[in-house]
Amino acid sequence: MRKPTVAVALTCLFLASLVGVAGTSDEGAPTNPTPTCNADRTAWTMGLVFCNDQATVGYTLFAPIPSNTTYLIDHLGRHVHSWPSPGEHRPGLSAYLLPDGDLLRTANIAQTAVGNFSGGGTAGKLERISWNGELEWSWEYSSETFISHHDIEPMPNGNILMIAWEERTEAEALQAGRNPAIASDSPGGQNNVWPDHIIEIEPVGTEDANIVWKWYAWDHLIQDYDETKDNYGVVADHPERININYVGATGNQAGRADWMHCNGIDYNAVLDQIAISCRGMNEIYVIDHSTTTEEAAGHTGGNHGKGGDLLYRWGNPQVYGKGLSSDQQLFAQHDVQWIEEGHPNAGDLIVFNNGVGRAVPYSSVEILNTSYANGTYPLLSNGTFGPPVPTWSWNQGETMYAGAISGAQALPNGHLLVTHGTKGTLYEVNRSGGIVWEYINPVGAGEPYTQGEALPDGNRAGTTLNAVFKATHYPSSYAAFTERSLTPGEYLEHWTDLCPDEAAWGWDRDGDGCIDDSDSDGVLDPHDQCSLGDDSIDADADNIPDACDGHVDSDMDGVVDEDDACQGHDDHLDIDGDGVPDGCDALIDTDEDGVEDEKDLCDGSDDGVDLDNDGVPDGCDELIDADDDGIADAADACPNTTSQTAEEAIDENGCSPEQLDGDDDGVSDADDRCEGHDDAVDSDDDGVPDGCDGQDEASQEGDRAASQGILNTTVLLTGCVVLLAFVTILRLRRLN
Repeated sequence: MRKPTVAVALTCLFLASLVGVAGTSDEGAPTNPTPTCNADRTAWTMGLVFCNDQATVGYTLFAPIPSNTTYLIDHLGRHVHSWPSPGEHRPGLSAYLLPDGDLLRTANIAQTAVGNFSGGGTAGKLERISWNGELEWSWEYSSETFISHHDIEPMPNGNILMIAWEERTEAEALQAGRNPAIASDSPGGQNNVWPDHIIEIEPVGTEDANIVWKWYAWDHLIQDYDETKDNYGVVADHPERININYVGATGNQAGRADWMHCNGIDYNAVLDQIAISCRGMNEIYVIDHSTTTEEAAGHTGGNHGKGGDLLYRWGNPQVYGKGLSSDQQLFAQHDVQWIEEGHPNAGDLIVFNNGVGRAVPYSSVEILNTSYANGTYPLLSNGTFGPPVPTWSWNQGETMYAGAISGAQALPNGHLLVTHGTKGTLYEVNRSGGIVWEYINPVGAGEPYTQGEALPDGNRAGTTLNAVFKATHYPSSYAAFTERSLTPGEYLEHWTDLCPDEAAWGWDRDGDGCIDDSDSDGVLDPHDQCSLGDDSIDADADNIPDACDGHVDSDMDGVVDEDDACQGHDDHLDIDGDGVPDGCDALIDTDEDGVEDEKDLCDGSDDGVDLDNDGVPDGCDELIDADDDGIADAADACPNTTSQTAEEAIDENGCSPEQLDGDDDGVSDADDRCEGHDDAVDSDDDGVPDGCDGQDEASQEGDRAASQGILNTTVLLTGCVVLLAFVTILRLRRLN
């Protein structure tokens, strides 16, 4: 039964030797599809250090803070395009790619600005640069009393929203009810303050703009310090206003002139609303953009009838008297955005929560469901805006902590692009929180850094000189890329390619520039049939390398090797049914008589059972005759006939006369004195069994006489015989 199985195995081995193993050629077109992204470069200190097939194909835009150039890279970390600042300005701090392919960027002119503003994120200028690098438009928003900073928001109508500081004097601050005990770091020792405001501008010509809409935080203040002022009131009763006397920062940040420090802005065209992030308050705000400038300065008007008052706020309810410090959930956050359509949380807000002031310093990304419906952001029963906790949150513990800058963008596929700004590191995170792409900005103030070298430390602890305010991902289908040359170049960083003649993109996981042989089997990955192990090891010759074979069956018996009870043999062949396949069975004993089948005298029966000791096991013995009387034991009524008695006449029942006892009196028929009766029963003790003792006394006497006569005659005759013998002997002697 095993011969066909062996024949099949040999045939398969022969055919495999003729055709070879698929996918083992190192020449010609790859037999495997190029991975979407494939990098795990533990020795790399910058650039694309990690990605897998979940990475989103597309392009990422970022503007290194120390540099005056903005870069566009593909998902493999290769340089696709770049825009040097025509004015040679560093960013201040954001940059965006417009649908027509132009770059709109902020520009830091702090060193030439005329005002006393010295806060982080200073800008003062905008630049619009064509795809080809030409300056198409620029405009400054800077004076002694105002300057733009941090972030801008391009609008669908071509206008631009900008965040800016305005300077308010100490006298104005006191008139607004500011507590003079709160210090200010305003230059000149004055307690001036820099509240934030928002302007919407319409670009004009090549270097001008019209301000078409304004909103000032200063118009929406509340305070409970000075009851003589118009804005005096109960802070907790006015969640739509901003408390001028709230100090959210600590240490040297406390009481700064830049007490709000708004750092991020976004626009929702569907709702016609603006979201802003204000680090100093540890809050995000939503305001109505449908108002006129006049309405935005008051408390009525617009789609929601509240003028420029806050429609929504979240992150730190103690600012408006509805909680304690333990209720704070945002800590110096950045980059609030509405999540766009396509993402599972579309319509929610996303924000990078820096974590400054947390008991354990770590940063996180939060997604918030505001429960906005029917034109209203509802308050919870405790008087705060929901949600009570973030709808979704992600962090890496203390591994990711950014004391400043940073951002997060929700991608349509459900992933997030996270910017760990102070480390210049970008992550793409999937819905489960797994990192699927990681890129470290390799650009500082001068030439790009060299791969493998440590990035230089920044001026603050835990930072490096490759900081990025935030990055933005654009899909390949984005309008800006229509009819553009997007041929990728090399990596941005200085890098040594060990295999410059190999087209290793997608196949260079370790980053040495060479096509990988990840499993070290001598077959390069593009042609590797099994990336998990040696293509040449195919124990069962099924043309699937064992490392990728879910059913390695070397002996082709239908049982995988790891479960095979008898390697090299068919596990199903177990003639004796003892659970040990025949190929590995030291004793194949079908009838379980302790005698292996090849030596078994009687297959199917116990060789050790031979009742008649004739050398033929009973199971195969045609005549089992234990007493050797010629009668089979099964028919033998006298199974104990001895060899002596066997010489006598044996009847058809296997019994000799000595063994027959017809009257069952324990006396064989041969010795029976009274056949048919019990010889032991002799009630008159006359030596005659009663069954045969039936005569009267006279008859008995006659019998005795007769018996005596017979005895006497016998004695006489014996005497005559003896005498005759004596006479004969005498005659013989005489003759001699």
